[in-house]
Amino acid sequence: MDATGAPPGRPRIDERVLGAGTGPRFVVLLLLMLTAGGAMILEVVRVLADGDESGCSLAAGVDPADGSYWKTSLSISGQVTASRFCLSLWAPAPPWWQVAAWPLLLLVVAALLFAALPHWKARRSRVIPLAAVDPDGELLALLTELCTATGVAPTPRVVVDPAAASVSAVVFGRTRRPVVCLHGGLLAVRRRDPERFRAVLLHELAHIANRDVTLTYLTVALWRVFLALVLLPYVLCLGYVIYGVVADGRVPQLDRAVALAVVMVVLLYLARSDALRSREIYADLAAVRWGADPHGWSVSAAPSGSAVCRLLDAFLDLWRTHPRWGLRQGALVDPAPLFRTSVLPLFLIGTVPVLAVQQVLRQIAPYRVNFTNNLMTLLVIVPGALVTGVIVVALWRAVVYAVLTGTRVPSGAWAGGWLGAGMSAGLVLSGWGAGWAWQPQRPLVLLVPVAAGAAFGWWTTQCAHLWTRTSRGRTPRPALTLCLAAGCVAMTSWLTWWMLAGATALNRDFPGAQAVAQSVLQWLPSKAPTGDPTRIPGIALVLPQLSNVADTPMGSLAVIVLWVVPLLAWASGTAGRTPRWMPDQALRPEGPVAPLRKVMLPGLLGGALAGLTVVGVQAWLHTGQPVPDARGGLYALRYAGLLLPALCLPAGLAAAVASAADRRFRLPGALIAAGTATVLGAATMTLLVSVDGCVTPLNVLSDSCAWRPAWWRPLFPFTFVLNNALVLSGLTAVAVALTAAAVTAVRRRRRPDAHVSVHPEPQAGGQGARGPRARRLAVILLCVVAVAGTATDGGFRRYQLGFMVNELTSQRSLVQFWGLPDPPRSELTRVRQIRAWYRLSGDDLIDMAVSYDSRLTAAVREAQAAKDSWDALDRRLRPACTQWGSAAWFETVWFRLPADPRLRADWHAVTTKADNGSRGCAQALTARDQAGLRSALLDLYAARRCAESVNAGIDGILRAGGFRGTTRPPAQGTAAVCDRPAS
Repeated sequence: MDATGAPPGRPRIDERVLGAGTGPRFVVLLLLMLTAGGAMILEVVRVLADGDESGCSLAAGVDPADGSYWKTSLSISGQVTASRFCLSLWAPAPPWWQVAAWPLLLLVVAALLFAALPHWKARRSRVIPLAAVDPDGELLALLTELCTATGVAPTPRVVVDPAAASVSAVVFGRTRRPVVCLHGGLLAVRRRDPERFRAVLLHELAHIANRDVTLTYLTVALWRVFLALVLLPYVLCLGYVIYGVVADGRVPQLDRAVALAVVMVVLLYLARSDALRSREIYADLAAVRWGADPHGWSVSAAPSGSAVCRLLDAFLDLWRTHPRWGLRQGALVDPAPLFRTSVLPLFLIGTVPVLAVQQVLRQIAPYRVNFTNNLMTLLVIVPGALVTGVIVVALWRAVVYAVLTGTRVPSGAWAGGWLGAGMSAGLVLSGWGAGWAWQPQRPLVLLVPVAAGAAFGWWTTQCAHLWTRTSRGRTPRPALTLCLAAGCVAMTSWLTWWMLAGATALNRDFPGAQAVAQSVLQWLPSKAPTGDPTRIPGIALVLPQLSNVADTPMGSLAVIVLWVVPLLAWASGTAGRTPRWMPDQALRPEGPVAPLRKVMLPGLLGGALAGLTVVGVQAWLHTGQPVPDARGGLYALRYAGLLLPALCLPAGLAAAVASAADRRFRLPGALIAAGTATVLGAATMTLLVSVDGCVTPLNVLSDSCAWRPAWWRPLFPFTFVLNNALVLSGLTAVAVALTAAAVTAVRRRRRPDAHVSVHPEPQAGGQGARGPRARRLAVILLCVVAVAGTATDGGFRRYQLGFMVNELTSQRSLVQFWGLPDPPRSELTRVRQIRAWYRLSGDDLIDMAVSYDSRLTAAVREAQAAKDSWDALDRRLRPACTQWGSAAWFETVWFRLPADPRLRADWHAVTTKADNGSRGCAQALTARDQAGLRSALLDLYAARRCAESVNAGIDGILRAGGFRGTTRPPAQGTAAVCDRPAS
């Protein structure tokens, strides 16, 4: 061991080479506190309001015993107008200002507590001024000397706590107005152990220099305010609910909402502990750097024995606000713990995006907020950026440490996989996309975030490794910032897709082929459709997934930036030269990066092959080109479907070749080649589609020559093809790189002495041929075009999506495509659903229908008695007929009748006959058509009989189930017979 404490042969690494990521961790704490606090207080308000939200769910046809997310979501979303109406009556949301004011109240009270903590801490401890124990000013002179040497200015105020027996000190207050409190035990050993006294002082000054004081006490203030203003009211409310359950003779059960609240509190505590714990080792290292004795404040710690004990210590460390002495001593010798990525914190932080977004949605859902793609993107930006900041900084630090010490660079896949596992755990805990059952309908869906997280971690470490080998500057922070920006775009796009569509689409039953075929004809209309889309194998499985990808507007931009960032690193390479940010004593056993041409040439050739394949697709489709009116539907879908493999297969070949260019950077090389090939192929496709009709052998959609931009072609889904081609090519590149890495690993195990080539030939600027500046400009141009093109397309798509949707149109489309679920249910659930439907508003609607008929009957009788003329008859009957017209909206403003197909059909007959009769009556009165008027009146009378039939049927079901019957006495005989077509 050398004088610095580092192991022999290994250089001393400055822990400040990259930021520690403390800022993102603190913001994670703040985000969790605000989202969890708002959601928990909303639950308290709802309990106090004593609403009937569960009754509205029953009336919608939701089975409480069915944990399916999709069936529950479809029952509500397919009747969203009725659901909002029911909740507005029986479970109204609290005033918006109450929900909005609570997070603000938390922040204000936390700020007040933060300001009061120093005064309260000083008073509580009964501290005395330093002058009371240092009359000759010796201690003050020593402190002033240390502050001058360390650059801490101004000199902090010093007080003494004589009652504290520990050999320690503490700093509190704020970074700009710190107070150092020396414990009595520390002053007692000052003469006997001056090095320890000096080391403790330097440690506290390091906290001030590192700006830890404000962060620490803000964290303490936030946690205490959360306990007092959120957790305490929630626990009291929970006790009130449990008391009510027990008083009714029932057994309390663990509710998912309660479990979710417990998990959020645990996450908050762990985030708080992490924010407080992470700064101690940095303060130790700073103190040693300033000349403190490394053993000055150490305490002997027994080494951990078995692996189980070490694992237990690692778990207990998560809950501590200070690290173990053994860990602190080890970090003074080698700061590897500061650069190591711990998987459990990554797992915990992986749950944050799903849980935080779900909590926010619970708070805003009651206020008629349109649930759109753009809204989801806004909600995931902050948690996505925080998660990205934490994992990217952590993996970059691990890579930098490995590069500087000459140790093995981590792959990042293991850490990223744990991050994805946290997202899967968040899905299970929140029920997002999985329902209220603890096990999703398709458990394998939980592996998707794990795979995505592993790929993201692998990409991060590969980019970090590549940039550390090629960065020219004095610090790698600009490269880190670039990777952070790219990672944020990718993470936001992933979370938008996963939470808006992916988790649900992969965890539900697939739509029928007929429904998908109808959607194709609506999407690509054809006046004379040819062929049957339902005969395409797997269309019901594949097309909805591709549509979900296409509906994630920034997905293509995310794929682009994932290969643009490593391409910029490769293009700015400094093979054969040491980056200026590396210390002279750093170990550098690796060779230079492979020449840029070895990854660009496969991409360029792949792009040329993709362009030729697109030409071949158009030539082949031209041979079967139908008449103009038949070029939508299956023909246009086949065109788009063939273009995807035409673009992706050449990209896969290019990725396979480029992944072997430099075995250390397989993934960046594969992504660069695949992305370049896809972009060039897409450019060729865009040009050919835009001039379609100008080259006769390649005509597909048009016969006349004109410039028609591909992104505006009615029958060409440009965004669908572009987004899916880029995403699929990126996935192909990842698969190719993974396969190549696996094959290499297998060969290395079989031949452990095999040598891995690292391209030792030094070539200036990382280029192997003439004109490095021209090549660099060409790379920059390619990157700008790719990023600008996909960003423009994504931005325009977001503008099209907007933040508002037509509720009725969206509801109608959803029901037409999926239908409303009608699963088998128990008899008890059937009775409860029908009772909820009737009790909450169904009885009023039946009474309204009967009252409409009574007014109409009275008007007809009066007209017959008075022998009215047509004008008088119009004045007498039209108001009654118009009133009946409002019954046509009964199935829109209220739920369809659940659980009984016969009664549901009768209720539907009420609305259809009321609609037909009302419109027919108005038309007949206007035209003075006596026969038409008679037919319309018969329809309206029939609507009354159908309403009576529904009332009688519900009465029988309620009485058979042990409940009181309907408030309206059931009609008898033919008065309660609904005359409707047999279903």
